[in-house]
Amino acid sequence: MARKAIVDRNIVLQLLKEGKTSQSIASQFGVSRQAIDLYRKEFIRAGLLQGTIAPPPPLASPIAIVPAAPRHAPVITTQDLSLDQMIDLMIKAFDALKHTPELEAEVTRYRRDYEDLLKKIEQLEESEKKRQEQETRWIQSQNQETLNPKN
Repeated sequence: MARKAIVDRNIVLQLLKEGKTSQSIASQFGVSRQAIDLYRKEFIRAGLLQGTIAPPPPLASPIAIVPAAPRHAPVITTQDLSLDQMIDLMIKAFDALKHTPELEAEVTRYRRDYEDLLKKIEQLEESEKKRQEQETRWIQSQNQETLNPKN
């Protein structure tokens, strides 16, 4: 069983407000940086902390992240994103993946509704075709009676 470190939330909040990095706070409490990032997100959601993140330390070589957007979109490098921002993006991506089964079920439901509506349209078109044929026959019979009156 893993031991749980005790972290004073008020101190963490104060250190974050002072601009300390998640890593430095984590090392002070003997916890992971991700644990402090979770506190940071919680504080931001609660409105206790602005959505700012400490600037990242300089990197030796930037790794280009090319977006799948149009070619005129700017290239984002790791120098443009802090580690905390990258972690936030990864968490959001994994959260979005959690919704995939729901979205697939919704697409299946829409596809089924679409196919049902197509069947109804075909039935209506067939019904309209029959109605027009009946109307044409009726008009022809009326025209024949007008041309050949029975005396």
